[in-house]
Amino acid sequence: MRTEAVLTPSELEIMQASRDRPSIFTEYFFRPFGENKGWSFDDKFEPKGAWQETVHSAAQKDITVIGGFGTGKTVGIAMSACVWATLTRDFKFLNVAPKAWQAKLMYDVVLLNARNTRFEDLIWEKPRRPHPKIVIRYRIGGLLYESSLEFMSADKDATGILSWEGDWLHIDESGLLDNLEEVIINVGSRLRGQVRGRDRLGRFSMTSNSWDNFYLWYYFDQAVADPENFLSIVVSSRDNKNITPQQLARMVARIPKDERERFIEGARPEGRGRFFNKGSVYACEDSVTGPYAQKKTEDGHKGYVYEKLHGAGVVNYELPTQRDRILMFLGDPGAGTVPQRNAPVWMGWDVTDFPRLPAILIAFWWGNGDGKIGPFIDKMLYYMKEYKPIYTGIDNTGPQKNMSYLINEHIMRDELEREELENAPGVMVHGVGGLDFSGGKKMAYLHALRLTVEAQLMTWPKEIVGIRSQLSNYDPEKDKRIAQDIVATMAMAAHAIRTWFHVSPEELLKQSLVFPNKEIAEPRRLTGKGRSRRASDARPAK
Repeated sequence: MRTEAVLTPSELEIMQASRDRPSIFTEYFFRPFGENKGWSFDDKFEPKGAWQETVHSAAQKDITVIGGFGTGKTVGIAMSACVWATLTRDFKFLNVAPKAWQAKLMYDVVLLNARNTRFEDLIWEKPRRPHPKIVIRYRIGGLLYESSLEFMSADKDATGILSWEGDWLHIDESGLLDNLEEVIINVGSRLRGQVRGRDRLGRFSMTSNSWDNFYLWYYFDQAVADPENFLSIVVSSRDNKNITPQQLARMVARIPKDERERFIEGARPEGRGRFFNKGSVYACEDSVTGPYAQKKTEDGHKGYVYEKLHGAGVVNYELPTQRDRILMFLGDPGAGTVPQRNAPVWMGWDVTDFPRLPAILIAFWWGNGDGKIGPFIDKMLYYMKEYKPIYTGIDNTGPQKNMSYLINEHIMRDELEREELENAPGVMVHGVGGLDFSGGKKMAYLHALRLTVEAQLMTWPKEIVGIRSQLSNYDPEKDKRIAQDIVATMAMAAHAIRTWFHVSPEELLKQSLVFPNKEIAEPRRLTGKGRSRRASDARPAK
């Protein structure tokens, strides 16, 4: 009959010393019998690129590591999980990946490194069904220690993981998840409670190559705003000297030149421009108005609003009202929280000189619905009273069906009875209009926006990075899984403006052909160390 491994007194001393130096554990327990050297954290890494032990010992509970190819992300997390699981009684670790085979890669890494080592004796079982799992089990005297490492896919938004609870949940290749925010919501609550009188570790981590995923980089940027709880690190492939110069050269040669900084240095990507041309999007950005509005806001000038959210850029922006201007406001109802999907969006456009001059963004709100529609409606009423637009429109599709009717029949009627909108020209006549994305209208709206942007007939402050991110990453085939509330709002605006001024698609197309259909030269991201390497200070875990 099989019995659990029993640790020797010298092994107990090794485990005790490993709490501050995890490589002591791995160099012994993951050293193949007959060899002089075992696995070690950050082995052959350049000091500036060493990250594995930093992550293992960090006190921050939310950790994001973005790195180039071959930066030891999978094995680094796997070995850290083995150390935590062996040293901590009843420890539970879960690795999640976009696909089951990707999750299983870490399972295979653990078993490969454990082969013919002392750690292999601690593995009690390693089933592959219903999902890969490694159970670590051993005795110290009369005490039985048991922990587990599990490996699952994030299929179906990770709803299948909702019954799991444990100490550490990791998402591997998180940047490949189009619905990353939903997965984080579903798995992030799994790290709670106590077991045998100790608090769960409560660690949530992600590793990824540098993919075009807005929410991945939004989460990464939280380390700037809250370094006490978030740790973010970027690692270059060049820092891992386990990769020979010849291997690195072949890696670089196989990567397109314009993608090498992403996949070798881990640099932050720009959107691929699958639907909206990146050069046209950048050409619509205004580099002057944003800083001007920020300075005016800081100096307390009335009518200026400039509010930023770390990782999401400017989320609330206003320029003061002016007389005799033609303004149009469009909104996408939502009850979520920026930058998640279903966050409410309002955009106000000055179209006085359109189409001779571009429509100018004079108000933007990408807000927090707090689970309610009220904040969206409150913002609408504020804009209507403050700016007195000639047209106010909202998305009237699907769950929002008939919302404009309800607003006009009930909310607007109450406001008019109080005469609070008495002097708002056009508001009494038009109320709130509804725009329907159903059927072929969706693509009509999107193409109206596409032509308007390519004709450079819209302009907005470049500090509102949510616009750039959503436009440059937008893909009609994925818009059910990616954040696209800003895109929807802008598409409604482009359609409403074009219709109001009777501008034909042919005119927009003719205007767009005046400008070169390529990326402009102005750099849009940091260069050098500011972009390729960024980390917050790690604090050792207790």
